[in-house]
Order: sequence, then C-alpha cells, then structure tokens
Amino acid sequence: MTTRLSRIALMFIFTTTSVACSLFTSTPAPSSADIEKQEQAVYAVFVGESKGPALILQNTSMGTLEEDPQQMIANIKGGLPGISKATIDSYIERNAQPDPLSPDMQLGVEYALLSQEELAEISSQPNWHEILQERYPGSQGYFIFSHVGFNRSLDQAVIYVGNVAGPLMGAGYYYLLEKQAGVWTIKEEIMVWIS
Repeated sequence: MTTRLSRIALMFIFTTTSVACSLFTSTPAPSSADIEKQEQAVYAVFVGESKGPALILQNTSMGTLEEDPQQMIANIKGGLPGISKATIDSYIERNAQPDPLSPDMQLGVEYALLSQEELAEISSQPNWHEILQERYPGSQGYFIFSHVGFNRSLDQAVIYVGNVAGPLMGAGYYYLLEKQAGVWTIKEEIMVWIS
C-alpha cells in the first residue's frame, strides 16, 4: 500500500511539474492523434522483424511490478543519459495506469493482442510455451509494451519493452529512441530484467 501511495504521489509531482513547465515553453503541445500515431510507429520498431504474427500483451506495463517508482526513474536516467526531462515526465504521466492497446494499431505487420486472462490460463500449464506456439503459430513469444513517453517535438521517445518466449526465456528493457528524417531508431537501452 505504501508503494502504491508513493507511486501516486510521485505521479502527481511529475504531472504538476510537467504542467508548470509547459506554461513556460513555446513549443505547442502535440495533439492526441499525433502522439498515438508516433506511439504506433515506435511499437513498429520492435515488432517489425517478426517472422510470424507479432503477439502483444493487451495491457500496457511499465516494467516489473516490484520496482519502486523512484528507483525506476533513477534507473532510466542513469541508464539512458541522453533522455530529456520532458520525455521522462511524459513517460511517467502516460503510464500512470495500465491501459488496453487498440486492436486497430497500424504497425506494418500482422499482430494479435493477448489478454491477461488468456496469458494466465496458458502460463499455468507446464508446457505453456508450446501451447502459445500452437495458438499463435509463428509468434516468437509475446511483447509487453508501456505507453511511449515523448518530448514536445515528438522526436525523442522512451519505452519499456519486454519479450517473453517461454519459461526462463525473456527480458525487459527501457529504450531511448530518436526520430531523424521521419524514422525512429534506438539510441540507448538498459536491461531491467532477464530470465
């Protein structure tokens, strides 16, 4: 309960700071439509190499549930030294709670969304990675995405991405990306967990 209250308080502080800072900047805030379009473009960076349909966990996640929010911010800042304050503030604000991803995303590849309920049912089996392959042929496990945090000019982004292919076959990272000539590329990364 204390961790949840700390997280809520931290989110409030960052949101208040973001709002106050935005009052003194001249760059107009991007529209929701622009943010959504760029978020899908960032997701496409990670699923674009999928050999079969990409399997994506339906709800967003910021990383491990046990991670203290203050420690998470310190890890992001320490592991991604090129990140701007606006980008990390946006990340915290946009990930205040898990949200379902849209089934209509434009990612450039075929994909399916995996619900928490289906994942729990599949992963309760000892051979769950085989069951996953049977239900979603060609997928290489499943991706876990956070919402993407952006700077105001939508040319820097931070995201949490996990990929789980089976028992003891997964990892999670924070990635810092930059958009140059309309193309998102990974500039920095830090591992959060591995199994």
